[in-house]
Amino acid sequence: MLVVSVLARKGGTGKSTAVRCLAIEALKAGRRVVVVDADPQPTCLRWGQRRTAAGIAVPLVVPASGTLAAQIDAFRAQGVDLVLIDTPPTATPVVHAALECSTGAIVVSRPNPEDLESVQESLRVAGAQRRCVGVVLWQAPADKRVRAVSLAREALAAMSAEVCPTAVSASIGYPYAYAEGLTPQEREPEGRARAELAEVWAWLQRSGIVATRSYDNTATRPRRKLAVEAAA
Repeated sequence: MLVVSVLARKGGTGKSTAVRCLAIEALKAGRRVVVVDADPQPTCLRWGQRRTAAGIAVPLVVPASGTLAAQIDAFRAQGVDLVLIDTPPTATPVVHAALECSTGAIVVSRPNPEDLESVQESLRVAGAQRRCVGVVLWQAPADKRVRAVSLAREALAAMSAEVCPTAVSASIGYPYAYAEGLTPQEREPEGRARAELAEVWAWLQRSGIVATRSYDNTATRPRRKLAVEAAA
């Protein structure tokens, strides 16, 4: 089972949005995926509740509870392929506990100096635990001629960061999708976001953060009800 922590030391970067979108890409790839929301502002959990209310059973979204390591082990025992952990945007023990459980990490940053200044610390913390880590630029200008993205890449290269070649564009489709319990690639399957997110997912596989493997494409939910779900 793969466990990936999604990190951002600064709020508002799009970290929780990235978790939701990557969970849907994982489902499309046939993964049995669970989202663990460890952020005090539980936007992923609320999104999951909207999906449940709408009759959309997957992915399973649960709050972090008890000992995170034990919670992750329970998912491993029940046939889950991928756990995505939405971490708090601060340096807390929860972030370190998440990384200790993880096989890899993703740092999410907007392409502006304020966000990029905080990336170095996330890379340092993940690197100290010898986790495979990559950076995804989020909320980038839709016009790729704007220099913000190229300047951000230069700053990240100076940090020796592995950076996704696709920067995810800012779009009004993201908040609309969230309000409906969806993601943009579900709400607008022919839109720009769908293509960009598919490219990010492909890069995560190539980079080794999300290992490439053969999966049963029909298995988009856990084989049986998970213990956390049953206890709810």
